[in-house]
Amino acid sequence: MPTKKLHEVIYDNAERIVDVFVGRARRHDLPPRQTPHSEVVDDLHRYVRELALACERGDDETSEEVAKAHGGQRWYAGYDLRSVLLEYGLLRATISDVVLQSGYEMTSRELDRVAGLVNAALAAAAVEFTLRATGEINQALRTAELAVRAQEDVIAVVSHDLKNPLSVICGSVSMLDQALAAGDLNAGRDALRAHVSRIGRASVRMNRLISDLLDLTKIREGRVEIEVRDEHTSELLAEASEQSAPLAEQRPVRLVNEGGRHGVVVCDRERVLQVFDNIVGNAIKFSAPGGIVRLGVECSPAECTFSIRDVGPGIPTAQLPLLFDRFWTSPRVTGGSGTGLGLAIARGIVEAHRGRIWVESTVGEGTSFFFSLPTAQGGVATVV
Repeated sequence: MPTKKLHEVIYDNAERIVDVFVGRARRHDLPPRQTPHSEVVDDLHRYVRELALACERGDDETSEEVAKAHGGQRWYAGYDLRSVLLEYGLLRATISDVVLQSGYEMTSRELDRVAGLVNAALAAAAVEFTLRATGEINQALRTAELAVRAQEDVIAVVSHDLKNPLSVICGSVSMLDQALAAGDLNAGRDALRAHVSRIGRASVRMNRLISDLLDLTKIREGRVEIEVRDEHTSELLAEASEQSAPLAEQRPVRLVNEGGRHGVVVCDRERVLQVFDNIVGNAIKFSAPGGIVRLGVECSPAECTFSIRDVGPGIPTAQLPLLFDRFWTSPRVTGGSGTGLGLAIARGIVEAHRGRIWVESTVGEGTSFFFSLPTAQGGVATVV
């Protein structure tokens, strides 16, 4: 009777090898896998038989592919690197022990062959873990860099946009102090009123920026506070037009409430008006004097979509994905200052209502912003 060869012994004893290995692995307290136990065992059965066939062929390229395939799977099976190192050490020893127990004595060359195949799988697993770990570390570093950059942006915004109105306040207060020290308030009454007016405007700017920063923090942490109730879209549009009218007059820009197919939405009135204030304010700012900004709405049974359209310079396609990012400001118009918080806050408020917000624009033709809010059941009505 011809003597069996090594690959035949390993193939025939594959189940025994796996059984012994699993028992040893349990005693060594290997960490639990995400993959079910039965799948791990089936995977080991396949690998041991593939390893036996690789021993038979003696083809290094094929053997390497077998090792890579199995070693690479360790990551997806829920292993950590420590358990992989321990597993392959146990597997190598188990194959040798079971083969020896079957009555087959391996030569040193055969021992090296088996060890080489198992070590190749171990190396493939280690490479996969290293690549994955490096990728995760790089991603964590990128996230940390973004966080640091965001903090730097906040500092830059606070230092720049709070410093300017604060300088106005300090200068005007100094002038008032000098007037009080002179004891002649009547002689410069108009100048004093101008200084008080500047202080008021600067205080409003500072308060607005601080409120925006607080809102942004809440949005980032998922803590946007909204108190919803049924609101008619016609009333929302009318109030949005009214609150932006003074800014439109200063530009001057025509602000037109075009109405549309109205309905009833479920929303926080003040928060939605804040969205309008941010978007309409941008539309006015980026419109040339004499331009037109149009407000409208179209309702369906599920949602109402508000629109704010301007005929300004438009926004390049490459910039559209950046519009709702924190601290990003458009370079399309020179003059004026902005923090880049308004649209980020608008998006956070709309999404807190389970709505959508988006933009469409053509350079040279204008820009249209849209945001949708869910309707109240049965709240759709056609208004002429």
